[in-house]
Amino acid sequence: MKIWLLLILILAILVRIVFLNKIPPGIANDEINIIINAQSLLNTAHNIPGVITGILGSQTGDPGGGIHSEISSYLLIPFIALFGFSWPVVKLPFIFASIGIVLISYLLVKKLVNKDAALFAAFFASINPWLIFFARSAYESIFSAFFYLLAIYIIFSFKKWKILWSIPFFILGFLSYFSAKTLMVPLSLAALMAVKLLGLKDSVKPVLLINVILLIFLSFYYPILIKNPAGVRFNELKNQTTKSLVDTKRTLSLDSPINSFYENKLVEELRVRLQASLGLISATYLFVNGQPENIPSLNTDSHGPLYLIDLPLIILGFFFLIKTNQKLFFTLLGFISVTLIPNFLNLAGTTYTIRTVILFPLLTIISALGIYYIKSVFSHTFFSKIYVIVLIMYILFFGNFIFEYFMRLPIDKNEGWFLSDRLLSRYINLSIKKENSDITVVSPSPKFTMYRYLFYNNLYNSSSIQSINNKLSTRDYSVGRVKIINDCPGDLLTNNKTLIIDTSLKCSKDLKGSAIASPKDGRAQYIITNDKLCHLLVNRHYPLIKNLSELDIEHLSDQEFCQKYITNILF
Repeated sequence: MKIWLLLILILAILVRIVFLNKIPPGIANDEINIIINAQSLLNTAHNIPGVITGILGSQTGDPGGGIHSEISSYLLIPFIALFGFSWPVVKLPFIFASIGIVLISYLLVKKLVNKDAALFAAFFASINPWLIFFARSAYESIFSAFFYLLAIYIIFSFKKWKILWSIPFFILGFLSYFSAKTLMVPLSLAALMAVKLLGLKDSVKPVLLINVILLIFLSFYYPILIKNPAGVRFNELKNQTTKSLVDTKRTLSLDSPINSFYENKLVEELRVRLQASLGLISATYLFVNGQPENIPSLNTDSHGPLYLIDLPLIILGFFFLIKTNQKLFFTLLGFISVTLIPNFLNLAGTTYTIRTVILFPLLTIISALGIYYIKSVFSHTFFSKIYVIVLIMYILFFGNFIFEYFMRLPIDKNEGWFLSDRLLSRYINLSIKKENSDITVVSPSPKFTMYRYLFYNNLYNSSSIQSINNKLSTRDYSVGRVKIINDCPGDLLTNNKTLIIDTSLKCSKDLKGSAIASPKDGRAQYIITNDKLCHLLVNRHYPLIKNLSELDIEHLSDQEFCQKYITNILF
């Protein structure tokens, strides 16, 4: 049994670390905020200007897109202190959280069902698409998932007042991710109902006390948050379109006395919020297409957070629970229902993939119970090995995910992780070393472009952090010979300096030169005027990236980099 668990953990580690320096091919905005802020906290004890961490710290610089929960960056600090601030070492905390969820899945099922079912749960969690995807990313939600699941495990496993050890983990889950703040008390209430339902009499009073303590914590926390700059995130709870929707629908209806009864703000508000939350349990979302919003850094192409084969297994898993342990069935169903809350309350998009936090680990557990049920039912029949066939099918679906993630995602979804900024950072680094010239970059979001430039070129270190932070606090995005601005300069071509312009800006129109283009469609994303590094080596109109080695951008030679990624302009 221990050998099987060890092998499962080795598999979990391998699929989370292999090619980590190449895939994903870059860093999304939320990820770079959390990562680079950890380095600032470690060296200065202050947030990097442009990042706000909940009720902790003060606001400096440009806060746009930089509001995060309190402790996510702090969780990275021990790893950076031990292993250094480098790519992709900064992903280790997220990998540890994902593997921790694999272990908790095993321990929880072992406690609630048995060891055999627990091994299936650990195996399914080790190769679950959601747990692999977010182990290799740097989104906060996986921290919150780990802490909340650990708190739930403690409640079911510890005796009497030792259950109070779950309190710090509930709070850590709350402080790890903003959307997860709406889950803490509902989860603790679901835990209270669970211990009563499962007949754990000695646990009722401790869990009741946990709820009281968490409510007291909230009564202090939220008034502080409202007065803090991060309190603007309360606006995400508001529906700004309710009145206009009601007016439109009434205008497009025949006059009737019942119009105001069936079409009013309350009805419309409820309809919109139910649509936002119930979309989470859509089979198309869960098992086929994944994230409904066009956010490339939140899912692979045409792949859900679960496998298609999980659908029948989850149905069987629920059937197994109804047949053998109805109280456990309602317990798990209660926890799953709670995951609808974040999207019911927060209407700023429908980012189910990260807001639900614990949904996918729970559904993976139920899927594992489904295959355990198959094994149990047919154990004394001619079909005793049918579960092996199901496992083989499951592994085939896993193989398809591996193909989509490792072979297609780096090209098809490259801009979800701002590969162009990684290429820009490499180009600037090589150009300055070779030509020693000044470079101006025009970007619609100079803060994020600067963050990535500093990170990829290891320029944000103990000797430079304070001076860089001083500049960032005044929204000055310049370091050394590089300056990043968001307004088109008036003298575009009046000097011999290298100018790099994002093609989404109007001033890029009709400019000639080299380009940093998308490997997906060859579309120019940055135009490089006065290209002194690659102009003699550019020999194609679009990048053609076919090998994983070509995604190891920081270790390509000057010639390899220019020939692979720098192109003639092609719109």
